[in-house]
Amino acid sequence: MSSSLMTSVSGLNAFSEQISIISNNIANAGTTAYKSSNVSFADLLNQSLSASAAETSGAGVTVSNITTSWTQGSTTTTNVTTDLAINGSGFFIVKDEGANGEISYTRNGEFSFDKNNILVNSSEYAVQGYILDASGNLGTLGDIEVSYTASTPVATSKINTSVSLNSATETAGTFETTTEVYDSLGNEIPATITYTKSSTNNEWTWTASIPSSYGTLGGTNSGTLTFNSDGTLSSGTDPVFSLTLTNGATSPQSITWNIYNSDGTSNGSLKQFSGDSVLNDQSQDGSASVSLSSISVNTKGIVVGSYSDGSTKDLYQLALANFNNYDGLKDTGGSLYQATVNSGEAVIGTAGSGQFGTITANSLEASNADLTTDLANLITAQRAYQACARSFTIADEILQTTVSLSK
Repeated sequence: MSSSLMTSVSGLNAFSEQISIISNNIANAGTTAYKSSNVSFADLLNQSLSASAAETSGAGVTVSNITTSWTQGSTTTTNVTTDLAINGSGFFIVKDEGANGEISYTRNGEFSFDKNNILVNSSEYAVQGYILDASGNLGTLGDIEVSYTASTPVATSKINTSVSLNSATETAGTFETTTEVYDSLGNEIPATITYTKSSTNNEWTWTASIPSSYGTLGGTNSGTLTFNSDGTLSSGTDPVFSLTLTNGATSPQSITWNIYNSDGTSNGSLKQFSGDSVLNDQSQDGSASVSLSSISVNTKGIVVGSYSDGSTKDLYQLALANFNNYDGLKDTGGSLYQATVNSGEAVIGTAGSGQFGTITANSLEASNADLTTDLANLITAQRAYQACARSFTIADEILQTTVSLSK
């Protein structure tokens, strides 16, 4: 009878653990990116000391394994820009900014910016990403820190204009282009270049000016443009304007009009052909003071900044990690996991490349716990537990009867 009691106890222990696992699944049905657990059982045997297998008997049950279901949860839409969901394989990488600098991995993309403008999770772990240069190349892997501080204005030092002048323009006919340049305070100043057709074939004169309310434009502020018979500009030297400003900005301010190469040949920006005079393109290298207005994240995990002047810039690209064996990851709570020998080392990459999934912004991955299945399994486990308890009671009653016979 004692073996019957122990067999019943093994069942009570096993089903008690199953009920605990199922209850945890149910409790986390609303936890972002939670991965449910499943229990596997194995029978126990009383090992016989003889060579006869027929004398081996059952000794109950044990929990042989607790596994995690790594199926993806459904994606739910939010109104938070920094809420991110991974569609497919991969984990976000987060770093404990404490003394140990511990690295963890998570599917929970419920992120926000802290007081230092660093993107963090709910545990204040910094989300890791690659800083991007002006060409979009990946830099070093580190914290995603976004500054909302207004930038320092950049005074214009060079302008470029692509102009086609009408070769059939009558003598004294004019054409104007205006380029907005910036002073050291970030003020926009309209710099106008007026082209005037001379009486000589293939020749134009030009003058440059700014409104008198800003000051005066000196230096090389006028000159002659001579074109070849094929419409290209003859060789020369870039004019350098000198702006004397009255608005408190750095003065004088030198601006080079870039129309020639370093060897004096035309760079092709000014031409003379038949047809209407037209400004094809223009640019300058200055900028006003701008500040970050908002950020967004695209499917590749690129953090895009939108600025007060309407411009955008790719700032960072989120890093993702993947593992050969998800079941080998160590669950440390808070939807965080750590790599172990069994999981293998993290493979680091970016969303939408290789084995990694894509990212959906303004969204979160829901728990993959199946309430219907868990509730059904809970009822089954409860009945099994009750049956084991009943078996224990019956074995106890039989044992009591046996003890009574010996009196």
